[in-house]
Amino acid sequence: MGLLLVLRPPQPRPKSLRRATRTQRRERHRADAEEWAAAKERGLLLEVSVEELLPLMNAAGGNQLPILGQLDPWSDGVLSREDLPQLDADVDRLEAAAGNDVERGLAAALRALLGCW
Repeated sequence: MGLLLVLRPPQPRPKSLRRATRTQRRERHRADAEEWAAAKERGLLLEVSVEELLPLMNAAGGNQLPILGQLDPWSDGVLSREDLPQLDADVDRLEAAAGNDVERGLAAALRALLGCW
């Protein structure tokens, strides 16, 4: 299991797929997969292993982080440009708490992702 962080423009609120036909659901999932693939090609996607991220987040303050500490791992998190200063501060705390090369690499990857925004 992991966390996917993607930078993308705000999307319109999708209609519920509860009453969708099987074909509509399949088309929606295919479109989502294409969007993720395109984001990965452009360098706007960061896939993070939970086993790498959680120890670093706990060392940096865990739930006390204003943005990263409030993300729900079971649903999409939507951030706006107004969240960028707090997210930047979260990454600063992650960089300061990084204790090994893997954690430092993760913090650097998050910093690079923010640089794309």
